[in-house]
Amino acid sequence: MEYQLKKEICPVCEAAFEGSSEQPVDLDLSLPDYCPDIERILKCRICPSVISKSIAGDRLEIEGTALITLYYLDSKKQAIRSCEHSSPFSCSFKIKPDLIDPISVVKLRTDYLNCRAVSPRRADIHGAFTVNAVVYARTDREYFSSIDGNDIQQRTHTEGYSRLCGTGQQIFSVAETLDIGQGKGLPESILRSELSVRKESCKALSDKLMLNGEAVLRLLYVTDIETGAVDTMTFNIPFTQVIDVQGISGESVNEIMLEVMSFDASLKSEYDESSTLVTLDARICATVIGVEDSGVEIIDDAYSTDYELETTDKQCRFTRLLSLDEKDITVKSEVSTGDNGITQIIDVWCDSVSSMSSVENEGLIIKGKLVCCIFALDKEGVPFYVERPVEFSYKPEINGDVSNINVRLNVEPMAPGFRITGDNTVELKADIRLCSAIFENTSCKAISGAQYSEDKMRSKDKNAALTLYYADEGEKLWSIARQYCTSVEAVKLENDITDEVIQARDMILIPM
Repeated sequence: MEYQLKKEICPVCEAAFEGSSEQPVDLDLSLPDYCPDIERILKCRICPSVISKSIAGDRLEIEGTALITLYYLDSKKQAIRSCEHSSPFSCSFKIKPDLIDPISVVKLRTDYLNCRAVSPRRADIHGAFTVNAVVYARTDREYFSSIDGNDIQQRTHTEGYSRLCGTGQQIFSVAETLDIGQGKGLPESILRSELSVRKESCKALSDKLMLNGEAVLRLLYVTDIETGAVDTMTFNIPFTQVIDVQGISGESVNEIMLEVMSFDASLKSEYDESSTLVTLDARICATVIGVEDSGVEIIDDAYSTDYELETTDKQCRFTRLLSLDEKDITVKSEVSTGDNGITQIIDVWCDSVSSMSSVENEGLIIKGKLVCCIFALDKEGVPFYVERPVEFSYKPEINGDVSNINVRLNVEPMAPGFRITGDNTVELKADIRLCSAIFENTSCKAISGAQYSEDKMRSKDKNAALTLYYADEGEKLWSIARQYCTSVEAVKLENDITDEVIQARDMILIPM
């Protein structure tokens, strides 16, 4: 016969799906009539962006565009010129059906890009980028906290875990009209634009989260089409957004992930030659996962005082959020720009950020690499392009064992600073914000079922009310009581002891 076990439901947030899809880029790019001829290609970039993402049934559908920008040296004016081409892309992932409250996080990474000029008016471009997708969903894990039965003795312990309060995801717009101002040259066209977002602060209320953040728009723009003169501008745009997250409160710990889905930065001077205004239209996705510390009682051993008990076990997994760590670090690196010298830096930005976590010397370390990209003038005043990798590392402070640590990372580089330190050397200073959610993973065996047969009674000595037992130091009362078909509480009461472990070799009385 089977005993009834009391079930505990523990909601947690898990990655229900992780996958990637490589998107090829094959383009024969012809310059428009208004673009001057190519003398030398400086840089070719792929900037993919997500237009929409949706989960329906067992599919995650992603639609986006890949903006390919060719930067080259004008054969006549010796100036930086650019030509753009936008291509749509789509990918679909098969996921588990009937997920509870699924949310998706999508990251795009350029894998490689090869570009060569086949003529002064044409370029052959081949490359690829990868769409990385993770789907998080609620999972209700089941554990058993007690067994019903007067003859049952059971041992339990508490396992800590992070209980899911709620998840939420919201796409919102940031639309601004920005003024470059009169102190700079009038903008005539944009050569390069990038947008990054980061959280500044947040406050959770009942089922809502008030998010304060900042979007940073960086521009490299042309101030004179004829000469190719350029300038840069950075705009810091604060935003506030209320996100609905059913279940969170002021007591929950809330992980926030921000994605720039897509954005468009355009000049009003395209219609008004005297305008210094820039319009920004961006779509940002905010993902929130709220948890709180909790615990659950787990049965790790049991026996019957009357029958031979048959139990079944299962391996139980637990995940606990140790910390949400946000750290701004500064990385300095001196790089060589080549033999042609350097006299002026036009623009610097970061690209191709990668990061990973590992355990070294019994500590957690986060390592990564970003590529610093530079447009500059050589000693002849001719523009050139160079890129150099810059490595970084950071050691979060984690108390205890780090062997079962799991880290969810997001790295957001800021605009690098620079200083020309020699005829062909530049010191780069990159500010990086590291956002990490650090989890501890544990597991244990727990009883998942118990049954007995009435014809398998446990043997007891019914001729005595008490048995003398000589216990050794360190013996557990649980093992002694189990051996003699009694309970731990009965042994404690009979011997007037409170400890679970025998403290010194002694004779104890076992009630039968």
